[in-house]
Amino acid sequence: MRITAIRPQVRNPERVSIFLDGKYSFSLSLDELLREKLKNGDEIDQAAEKKFKKISADGKLRARTLEWLLNRPRSTRELRDYLYRKKAEPEIINSLVEEFSAKSYLDDAKFAVWLVELQKRRGKSDLAIKSELFKKGLSGELVDEIMRGGENDEVARLKAVIAKKQKLTRYKNDPQKLTKYLTSQGFSWNLIKECLAKNDPEE
Repeated sequence: MRITAIRPQVRNPERVSIFLDGKYSFSLSLDELLREKLKNGDEIDQAAEKKFKKISADGKLRARTLEWLLNRPRSTRELRDYLYRKKAEPEIINSLVEEFSAKSYLDDAKFAVWLVELQKRRGKSDLAIKSELFKKGLSGELVDEIMRGGENDEVARLKAVIAKKQKLTRYKNDPQKLTKYLTSQGFSWNLIKECLAKNDPEE
């Protein structure tokens, strides 16, 4: 087989389509094309075509994964789960985790800080936040380090949630229902009792 055309793709100018004997066979990024030193007129056997199709598929997966990864911070487990769902081979998964970690696109500590701040803004309890961190595959040691010293912070979050919920009819005159909701969100009963007592005008 002979390369009869190398054409830039209309939708993605960073990739080119490779035609063998007049028929489309595979695509490569410009970097991959330069690395493989392919040009019009080159002879390619079936084994080489198979190799280039593999390079093409891996390159597309890498590009899609990087775009997904840069959309928001991700944990290493999230990345591995994403690649697993894409049916990526174990060596590709390990290679991308290593590459993106080395380039700081993937950093569990930075992800943890981002997620904690996000969950705090949403008024989540420390327990709920820890549960979310563990679910994302973070170690107990890292979780403890990130969450250390947030007790007063949790009280402020709880008070904000109480103030918001007490504006709703179903909670306004039913402290028992409000307490049930707050405990379901991971806030401790003692902390809820303390904060509700301070909000009670009869106290």
